[in-house]
Amino acid sequence: MIVKAKTMLRGFKGSKECVVLVDAGAIMTVVDKGLAEAVGVEYTGRRRSLTSATGHRLEGEIAVVRELTVEDETLDYEKVLVVGLDGKVKEALKSLNVNESAILSVTTLELANFMPDTATGKLRKIEAFLFLQAGIRG
Repeated sequence: MIVKAKTMLRGFKGSKECVVLVDAGAIMTVVDKGLAEAVGVEYTGRRRSLTSATGHRLEGEIAVVRELTVEDETLDYEKVLVVGLDGKVKEALKSLNVNESAILSVTTLELANFMPDTATGKLRKIEAFLFLQAGIRG
């Protein structure tokens, strides 16, 4: 079962609320260039490429959105990968009844204290953990 999440991208010019697909294998949240320009992101000048599960290579520039809200948790100045999503990807996203301009990564979910629950298709709230090595005394 696919997992969807209610999100809000707040940039430096505007904002967009939408339901997006959660990609539990993605290490960066992906935003289409059109949406990035509409909300107003700040580009870092750093480029990155990712390969999707279908083998498509996504190349883009890392940018910062002022706020990225996932369900009820807001992350300030979150990094996203801005890419030009092709028509096939957008159509596939539309067919899943999610926004065709963004894909939420598991890394972003973890920062917001969520994990995808594929049994329900929703996000599950988790507690943040701090792991300490054995032998460290405070």
